[in-house]
Amino acid sequence: MKPLLVRTGILALLIAAICSLAPKASAQVTRLSGKVLDLQGNPYPDVVITITNKDNGTKYTITTDKDGKFFQNGLPNGTYDVNFKKDNIDYTNTVKIDGSMSATGAVMDMNFKEIAAKSGYNAEAAKKAEEAKQEFAAMKGHFDNGRKAMDDATATRQQMNTAPADQKATLQATLNTDYQTAVTEFEQARQGAPEKDPNLPIILSNLGLAYEATGKYDQAVDMTQQAIALKPAAGLYMQLGTNLAHTGKIPEATAACDKAATFDPTNKSQGVGCYRNIGIVLTNEGKMNDAVAPLQKATQLDPNDADAWYFLGNALLAGTDTKKEGGKDVYVVPPGTEEAYKKYLELQPNGPYAAEVKESLATVMQMNGEKATTTVKNKKPGMQ
Repeated sequence: MKPLLVRTGILALLIAAICSLAPKASAQVTRLSGKVLDLQGNPYPDVVITITNKDNGTKYTITTDKDGKFFQNGLPNGTYDVNFKKDNIDYTNTVKIDGSMSATGAVMDMNFKEIAAKSGYNAEAAKKAEEAKQEFAAMKGHFDNGRKAMDDATATRQQMNTAPADQKATLQATLNTDYQTAVTEFEQARQGAPEKDPNLPIILSNLGLAYEATGKYDQAVDMTQQAIALKPAAGLYMQLGTNLAHTGKIPEATAACDKAATFDPTNKSQGVGCYRNIGIVLTNEGKMNDAVAPLQKATQLDPNDADAWYFLGNALLAGTDTKKEGGKDVYVVPPGTEEAYKKYLELQPNGPYAAEVKESLATVMQMNGEKATTTVKNKKPGMQ
């Protein structure tokens, strides 16, 4: 039996030795190569090619050389999505790589001229679409810059309200720069917007506001009118009315406010603000008598607008006259003055103008009682 055991042992050793010499199984890898031609059939350099393994998501990114050629080594067996991207080309094809390709690898030649012809791809239309996309991005960039400048201006104006006197000049210069930047950027956006761009009314409206902030009211009127012609809105009529008032065209301004008030019957706030703004413009210009009518319209539209009552009381009080009665001068206070001040205090008993209104109301009551009084000082109000 011993000779058999010896022979069996020798045989086992030989088998083990043979097995140790056999190659171990491993994942096979190969390469992907090819050439890319553009829409004119010419070599397409600098095309970004992303090769994605669909099984595990591994990605390889390469670019074509000056002759449009590319290759990627070390790709394990599997199925890959191969994306080609440059200019207005964004195309994906799928290729399967297995061991049979280990010698030569997978070859993927792409001729986008032929692909476009087969698929009905319109190169000219795609080019125009890409140009339009880039133009929109540029236009939006200018618009966003304009909005940022306007927001910065708002923040600067708030700083001015509480800043020490020696800082106000610097802040005013910053404010002027912000508004001028807004004008420049909105103008660039307007020039970059196509004629039928749905964003054009918004651009024009903002440009009008920027011109208004710089005191260029004629330009503000022009931009706002163009915006209204494209897409009317109550807010635009309010904006137009305010700027027309600044140019001294009060009848036209009032007509714009009428449209603001009637544009949306369920919301008359724009009309109220428009009439109030006309009254403020006229008040700041010292035209108190002319300010009465638009301020009365504002209070009629919204009896709860405290500020409108305040401005109306001041405008009426400025029209106080005197007459001889019984051999002495008697004050003639315009009707509604006392009521306007009382209405403000009813709505805003602790409002920003409350102290002034109480003083003015006391003055009016003294006048009506035929007693002399101190002069009431009117502030220059600000608009919405």
